[in-house]
Amino acid sequence: MNTQKFKLGIDILLTAALLLLMPYELVGEAAHEWIGMGMFVILIIHHILNRKWTGHIGKGKYTPVRIVQTILVCLLVISILGSMLSGIILSRHVFAFINIRGISALAGRVHMTCAYWGFVLMSLHLGIHWRMTMSAAGKQSQNQIKGKIGI
Repeated sequence: MNTQKFKLGIDILLTAALLLLMPYELVGEAAHEWIGMGMFVILIIHHILNRKWTGHIGKGKYTPVRIVQTILVCLLVISILGSMLSGIILSRHVFAFINIRGISALAGRVHMTCAYWGFVLMSLHLGIHWRMTMSAAGKQSQNQIKGKIGI
């Protein structure tokens, strides 16, 4: 499997995990926590695969688009960290051994705020990269079609 196909698969998994995390009442508490943990692992892989972008943050010219993109990613990281840390505090299944008392109400508000803002920010992030993602998906489809017909 080539890197581009793997990156596309990771992006699809991230999107699916996000969509599965949003209907908390439908998936249940334990599944919500495990899907969140899975998303965390997939997110780490996503950042490893896109480490060149992170390595170039302090380099090159900052166009208005690059400024917006960088601010969006920074806000997204803050939102994801807020969701994860508050989720760990609220956990009753995956992190049940961590017993932090007295701040669960605050953690719940932080978790919901970060989750909803994270959804908006991730949607914007995906929208910015939509053309590139669809281009990569189109190339993969063309390669598969060519392979099936022997071109």
